[in-house]
Amino acid sequence: MNTGREISVSKLRWGVAAVSLYFAACWFSLAGEDRYPAAFVVLGAGLFLGAGVLWSVERLLRARESTKPFDPVAAPIPSMLETIETHSAKPELPARQRARFLGALGHELRNPLNSVTGFSDMLLGRVDGELNAEQESSVRTIRASAERLLRLVSTVVDQSKIEAGALRLQPQWVVPDELITEAIGFARSQAEGISVIGGVADGLPRVFVDRHRTVHALVSLAVLVIRSSGTDIVMRVAPPRRDQVGKGFVQFDLMATLKDSSADTLAVVERLETPLSRSDALGLEVAVARSVIEAQGGRIWTEAGTAGSLRVCMTLPTSAH
Repeated sequence: MNTGREISVSKLRWGVAAVSLYFAACWFSLAGEDRYPAAFVVLGAGLFLGAGVLWSVERLLRARESTKPFDPVAAPIPSMLETIETHSAKPELPARQRARFLGALGHELRNPLNSVTGFSDMLLGRVDGELNAEQESSVRTIRASAERLLRLVSTVVDQSKIEAGALRLQPQWVVPDELITEAIGFARSQAEGISVIGGVADGLPRVFVDRHRTVHALVSLAVLVIRSSGTDIVMRVAPPRRDQVGKGFVQFDLMATLKDSSADTLAVVERLETPLSRSDALGLEVAVARSVIEAQGGRIWTEAGTAGSLRVCMTLPTSAH
C-alpha cells in the first residue's frame, strides 16, 4: 500500500511541474523579449501553486489511508488453523461432552435390552407355547438381568447429566399407589427368595414427579435395604402431612429388620450420606436417587426403630414447586 501511494504522489508531482512549465512557456512566448521578468514570475507562481496543491493532495491521501476500510483482498490470508479457531463454535465443557456421549450410547443400548425384555414377556405369556418350570425360571432370569442392565444404563446416563448440570426431569401428576406398585415389581425381580410387601393408605393426593426416575429411586433404596438386611421388607406410603412452612408431602417408608442392627444401620447410613464412597453400581444408583428426589423437592433419610428395625424414608411434595 505505501509503495502504490508513493508512486501516485510522484506522478502527481511531475504532472504539476509539467503544467507549471507549460504555463510559464506560454506566457514567455506571448510576452515578447522584454517580458523575461514577468515570465519568471509566472513560472515561480506556477511552481509555488503546484507545490501547494501537491502538499494538500498528500495530506488528503494520508487521511484516506488511515480511514480506509479493511480490504480482504489486500489483507494477509490467515492459515487454515487460524480460520478454524476463529470461526468455530465455543468448545463444549468435558462434562457436557461426556453426558452427550453417554446419552447417545445409552440410547443404543436400550434398544436391544428392550427387545430382550419384550421377547421375554412374550415367552412368559406363553405366546409361543407352554414352558416347563426350568424354562420359565431361565426366562425370568433373563428378563431380570435385562431390567437390571436397563436400570444401570439409565443410572450412568443420569449421573453424567447431573455432573454436567444437564439433567432434565419430566414431571407429571402420579398417584403414589402406582409408583410403589411399579417399584415393588422391580424390587421383587432383583431379590429372589425375599418378600417385598407393599401398603398404601387410602385417599392419597397425587405427586408431581418424574415417574420413571422416581420409580428407579425407590427401587435403588429397596435394593439397598434388601442387601443390608437380607430379610423381607415392607414398602408403604403414609398419609399426607405438612412441613413447617405448610407444604404438603407424602412419605414413602422402606422398613426391614436387621440381623446386626448397629453395624447394618451404620452401613445403610453411610451408603445414603456418601453413596459414591464405594466403587460399585449400588452406590451410583443411590447417589442418583438422592439427586433426583432432592431435585423434585423431596428428601431421603434413615431412622432406626425398635427391635433392630430400620426405616429408610423418602418424601415427595404433593404440589408442583
